[in-house]
Amino acid sequence: MDVYIYKLKFRGPTHFGETGIDLENVNEMVSSDTLFSALVNAMSVIYPKEEVSEFINTFKQQPLFLLSSLFPYSDEICFLPRPKDDSYISLELKKDKGKEIKRLKWLDAKGFEKWISGIHLGEDDLNRLVSLQQTYRDAFKLEIRPRVSLDRVTQSSNIYHCGYVYFKDRAGLYGFVSFNDLSAMEPFRKLLTALSEIGLGGEKTYGCGLFDVVSMEKVSGILEKILLSDVENYTLLSLYHPSGQEIPGIDNSLIAYDIVRKKGWITSGRYALPLKRKSVGFFTEGSVFSRKPEGCLVDVTPEGASHDTLQHKIYRYGYAFTSPIGRQ
Repeated sequence: MDVYIYKLKFRGPTHFGETGIDLENVNEMVSSDTLFSALVNAMSVIYPKEEVSEFINTFKQQPLFLLSSLFPYSDEICFLPRPKDDSYISLELKKDKGKEIKRLKWLDAKGFEKWISGIHLGEDDLNRLVSLQQTYRDAFKLEIRPRVSLDRVTQSSNIYHCGYVYFKDRAGLYGFVSFNDLSAMEPFRKLLTALSEIGLGGEKTYGCGLFDVVSMEKVSGILEKILLSDVENYTLLSLYHPSGQEIPGIDNSLIAYDIVRKKGWITSGRYALPLKRKSVGFFTEGSVFSRKPEGCLVDVTPEGASHDTLQHKIYRYGYAFTSPIGRQ
């Protein structure tokens, strides 16, 4: 399987919404399910609906490509989520540096390689990774803007707030994509290019989420070593929803994990619909398993939706993109 890394440079602010009151809750990264939905919506804008349906049906059986979530980068540093298995940190160091370890969320490639290699991390390693968190925070800034809505009947005003993320110069988001068949590379490029002009995330009416694809190349060097080594366990670089065949044995494969529940409004092409998709749970990035997780597309079509309102099923991307972790 061929793995590629691509980098996105945003032309302006982004709004990657989080579940919460109003619109002020935003994230600086994009989960794999959101990215896939955005690509499918971009496809529905430029291709006939028959081709979109065929694309989805193919993915239900065998994905043409696997997507990681989109993570921040700054200059040459590509940040990776810390694996949730901390068994390679000594008990003494956990006792002395417990708070620092708990706050440690992002690793660079060097730190990630050492973390997943099964070699015990020392205090110097930990201090370097703790200082790296400030580099991560410096890659972007968060802005909260006040906005006003007017009642259509009474014209009474209501103030609310909206959050935006601005990436600094030489910073943006990057992702990994692996192809089972390299013939899928060109269609993926076209979808990514179409999405760059439509926008990723919310608040597109205000110009948010437009980007340029600044590079796309096969992984090499330390990233190739991280992603393609052959070891015992696996950590997620995407969200993951087990398929029906995986669920019976999932408890026996869990080592360290978190779960997030995703829900929200349905968008079809360029149109937002007055319907909410079913809530569904995912294992989060950084979760660790003793076997390689596969995943599936999850049917989140709301029950009782009329055909006039919703003319197709709604799916959420739950395929796993993993990195090996453990001793070779």
